[in-house]
Amino acid sequence: MNKKTVFSALLTISLVFGATAALMAKTPPPPANQYLGIYDAKFPSFTKDDCLVCHISDEVLVPIHHALINTKNMMCLDCHTMIPDGTGGFVFDDFRTCSKCHTASPHHTSAKAVALDCQACHGSFIDNPQDGHYVPTYPVSSVTPMPSGRAVTDPLGNVVTVQGCEACHQPDATAIDPNTNTTRAIFSNKDTHHGTGIQNCNLCHDFNKADIRQCEACHGVKSLHNIQKKSTANATIVPGAEELGYGHVGNNWDCQGCHWSWYGNSTNTMTSAVVPSLTGQSSYTLTAGKTNALTLTGSAFTNVDANGASYNPTVLITSATTSLTLTPNSTTDSEIQVTVPALLPGIYNMQVAKTGVKSNLAKVTVVPELAIKAAALAAKSTVTITGTGFGPKPPAEYKSGLGVFVGTTAAKIVSWSDTKIVASSLQFKAEEMIALKTINGAVSKQITAVVKKTR
Repeated sequence: MNKKTVFSALLTISLVFGATAALMAKTPPPPANQYLGIYDAKFPSFTKDDCLVCHISDEVLVPIHHALINTKNMMCLDCHTMIPDGTGGFVFDDFRTCSKCHTASPHHTSAKAVALDCQACHGSFIDNPQDGHYVPTYPVSSVTPMPSGRAVTDPLGNVVTVQGCEACHQPDATAIDPNTNTTRAIFSNKDTHHGTGIQNCNLCHDFNKADIRQCEACHGVKSLHNIQKKSTANATIVPGAEELGYGHVGNNWDCQGCHWSWYGNSTNTMTSAVVPSLTGQSSYTLTAGKTNALTLTGSAFTNVDANGASYNPTVLITSATTSLTLTPNSTTDSEIQVTVPALLPGIYNMQVAKTGVKSNLAKVTVVPELAIKAAALAAKSTVTITGTGFGPKPPAEYKSGLGVFVGTTAAKIVSWSDTKIVASSLQFKAEEMIALKTINGAVSKQITAVVKKTR
């Protein structure tokens, strides 16, 4: 984030807070550091990497998009549009940025979202409205957070925001994304919340509830007090012993943002298992029928609470017919190594869990093992390929980059099944290498001549 002078003076001129002054220059919200959960952005500004966390990988997305030619009667130039290059020629317009076509979020019209199951995707970074989680019923007081906050003038004469979300969650058009070290705008709470596409305004604007109680329908006491990233050399997160500005409970300074005038202790008993954040995985596709090693990266995979109790993760892999809870082989705050047992082909949900909390949702695709057992040359330049995991036959109506190739020359497909392909080409010769490109990946094999039977 860009360094700013912020409300260090708001911590009073007490020696209790004097020791934190040096740390404030390192982590200076606002705006909040963007390490946990979803980046504070509007939908069109999400990057392709953001989308791939759930939408698997290019190896899966490319065939799905090419299939639109058959399923939606689209043509190549509907997506791969040409624009003038300024010299009389043409170049392709950008078609690899998801928001070029996907201009509005479909996520909050899904069945899970309509059913108000927000945690299905967001994990324990948020509460489900109407799920009965704890929301205080006592009247608000001078230390209760406000929906936005209030402006005060610090002893240095700076007008700053305290006692609300906007103490840290403020827009910044020149912010630096800590994951990519590139400029990426942070948007305001108003922009991010109104940009969700949620049609039920009463979920946030319930005028029967007072002030912050509306916000607590989604951002309850427990979820807010369990959001934290490790910032020190400690092996795991220690609430109250972290640098300021890396979460909600790492430092007394963090408490001040919401509870200005309350000199509370951030090692409060409300903090138990800190919500884990899952941001990457070593592979988005695994081989079916085999055990697979998988490395997950993120934050807050482990932590200890105020009483010294440790919270360690498990990895949840689920589908309509499968529910696995896996114990990692090794764990650090930012990395999990886990062995995934043999699974059937399909797309699986994946989350990191600790006692009572879950990470955001990720996906992993399990594909059949792709292997060529033999590529036998027969008469009339025909090759019979046998093996496993060939997947469905590529549609003949368009060029998808899938099929059987000798060099860059595509062969004609005579027949195609998951275990046997017959193709023909004048390029086929014994000892020539062929490349088989399928929805499950690519593999090569040398052509062998069929041994003629003798009488």
